[in-house]
Amino acid sequence: MITKQDNDYHIRTSGCAPLSAVVPIRNRAFAITHVLDALAASEGVDLEIIVVDDASDDDGAFRAAAHPSRPTVIRLAKPVGSSVARNVGTVLTSAPTVLYVDGDMVLPPLTLRELASRAADDLVLLGFRQHVPAAALAAGPLTPTSVDLDQDPRASTVFPAGLLPFSGTILDSPKRCRLLDETDDLRGLGNGRWVFDWSLPRTVITALVAMPREAVIDVGGFHPGFHGLWGAEDAYVGAKLIAAGCKVAPVRSAIGLHVDPPETQSEHSRKLNSLPRTVAFFHSLLAQPMPTGGDTWLHDHAEAQLNRATVIHGDRRSNPFHELTEPR
Repeated sequence: MITKQDNDYHIRTSGCAPLSAVVPIRNRAFAITHVLDALAASEGVDLEIIVVDDASDDDGAFRAAAHPSRPTVIRLAKPVGSSVARNVGTVLTSAPTVLYVDGDMVLPPLTLRELASRAADDLVLLGFRQHVPAAALAAGPLTPTSVDLDQDPRASTVFPAGLLPFSGTILDSPKRCRLLDETDDLRGLGNGRWVFDWSLPRTVITALVAMPREAVIDVGGFHPGFHGLWGAEDAYVGAKLIAAGCKVAPVRSAIGLHVDPPETQSEHSRKLNSLPRTVAFFHSLLAQPMPTGGDTWLHDHAEAQLNRATVIHGDRRSNPFHELTEPR
């Protein structure tokens, strides 16, 4: 059931464990309606949905605004990257736990309850993903017929021989890593330890993750410098949260279906080409002292974006800043 409270639309179901879902999209019109259908069908949570469109070339923002769940939909003025989109969404949230879910992740009905029931103000809760092709959307609602956790790289990864980019480890032959099993669900990771190319911050992947809102704001959210790069903006916010005292916990039962875009191969190639620059930037940030004053910076940063953005209501647009930043 959809109700309106304090000028925000929420999906109310039994249980009322509050979550705010932040969904950044960039050219995800092919999937966003299905993503919102699944969020609206979630059971056991009180859910607020905020979609932030990173100036897409398609009509994904309008499809989101037309959805019956009535999400808050923000369209940024120009492409600035998923880090900035998540930051804007974060400052607009109201629940103590923020769910970050990609705009091509379709969640089974109980996934959010699995995360919400474990939420705490010092826990980063990891969900997992398995893959389906975009063509599967034409067959109707996506429902997993079986769970294949091994499709998620944190459950099973084969590292190639040679130099591993993040840790600098050199392998003389390909090696399989079953990270969750080898580290007792990450309990054996942390304190600077690497397992092949995994460190504890690198397990934080925003395809599906729940984070304590105030902690994310206190550390300054996601770094905008990762725009145009791939694979570490979530690891860096994970590193900051861990340094601030948060713990990272995998939730094996929280699994979403990642809808691979129609041009998966070309998109993946572009991402891999940016990896050396990503690794260098990630390491340069880790070498610096822990940032201070992150909450002030984050609000100013998000306000600057919102002043140039639009909020979309169905097929109408307006400037969102005065509508969305009133005290809650």
